[in-house]
Amino acid sequence: MPIGFRVAAICLLFLVESVAIFWIAMALAGEQAKWKHRAVFYVGFCAVKWVAVLALAMEGEDEVKLWSFLLELFLSLATLMLLCLIFCRACHIALAKAAGASMLGYFLAYSITDFLTETAAYYTPVFDGRYLLVFTSLVLPYLLALAVTGVIVFVLRKTEFSQYFSYLFQGRLRMAVSLAIGLLLMELKLFLTHLFPDVVHNAAYAAFWFGLIAVALFVIQFGAMYAASRDKVKAQEETIAQQQAHMELLEELQSEIRAFRHDLTNLLSGITLSAQEGDLEAVQEFMKRTSGYFDEKLGKEIRQMEGLSNIKVYPVRSLISTKLGLMQQRQIQVALEIIHPVTGAKMPTEDLLRCQGILLDNAIEAAAKEEGKIRVVMLQGEGELYLAVANNYDEQPNLSALGKGGYTTKGKGHGTGLSSYRKIVSRCKGCLARTYLKDGFLVQELRIPV
Repeated sequence: MPIGFRVAAICLLFLVESVAIFWIAMALAGEQAKWKHRAVFYVGFCAVKWVAVLALAMEGEDEVKLWSFLLELFLSLATLMLLCLIFCRACHIALAKAAGASMLGYFLAYSITDFLTETAAYYTPVFDGRYLLVFTSLVLPYLLALAVTGVIVFVLRKTEFSQYFSYLFQGRLRMAVSLAIGLLLMELKLFLTHLFPDVVHNAAYAAFWFGLIAVALFVIQFGAMYAASRDKVKAQEETIAQQQAHMELLEELQSEIRAFRHDLTNLLSGITLSAQEGDLEAVQEFMKRTSGYFDEKLGKEIRQMEGLSNIKVYPVRSLISTKLGLMQQRQIQVALEIIHPVTGAKMPTEDLLRCQGILLDNAIEAAAKEEGKIRVVMLQGEGELYLAVANNYDEQPNLSALGKGGYTTKGKGHGTGLSSYRKIVSRCKGCLARTYLKDGFLVQELRIPV
């Protein structure tokens, strides 16, 4: 058989493997990649495979078994690293989620291709023509594997499995368990093959692997849905707590209005006599004092309620209501500026809540102990949502240190909020964060595409 035909056949098989792995992993992550990123992975994967093939060909027969095991292990880990690099740099996917999607994609793609090729090799009759034998035992099974991969990707995207898959990587314990299971599944075939090399690849073997794939997908789906339900229950509890805080603000405003109404009645009874006597100066002085009194007692609360009513994203409104209550408890003067309706942005609501919460919490903690002041601004234009949180401070913060992970002025055990904030911003395409000092205030801005 000509060497050119053999090389072409091997290149085709490598390409099919790389496409299958990339398709499934990308569908699990719920992202779309550009063709240049796909090409980088295809070329890198094929290069690693050729290195493994050439290295295996150079070894002696006595060392082939151990050497092939090490090469396959190297190939799987190199594929994992390459996929994670592309996902993190090109698609801005979190490393843990990228690793989980890559592991599971590798497991599914290799399970399908191995099953089809080994089954075809076991049941294919021996033909006189080697070209026909290669087509029936290698090329045809790989093409069928590509078709099966397309079906799996279609189902994953139609069912929006990636949304549930993301919940498996929220929290350190979930992340560790998910990555451990993914690594086990990715290397399971390799270890079983080398521990039990004499297993016959027949129909029973095929049924075992299909059953394993089905059970693995079921467990992952169940775990993801369970994690999602737990997070939704927790989010609902937080929403209820935020609604209660919002109601407390309304009740406080209602109490202020009743008190103002009582005071206004007394003031009006006093000014009636002056008006009857024609004392215009007393009337004007009364109007001036009443206006200032109204501004002092109710103006700030009414402006806050008007600003909150402009936030049409209810979870965000509830979050800010809760933080306003916390600021009032700590006797922090707050100015809330939300003039136009805020209807949302391209950033997921969960990430928007986390960003807003981190900025507000940091401002509350960093505000001056005496006469603390915080200003919160939300402006939505045609192209972006602008967020800004500013606070005064007792000691001027180090802006250069703020950009480093783990920096904090709150003591040991703090400093992870800004790190999480930066990770969320880096994942959001088109988002821009900025931190600076102005007029005795630390200002943190965030611009999010709409």
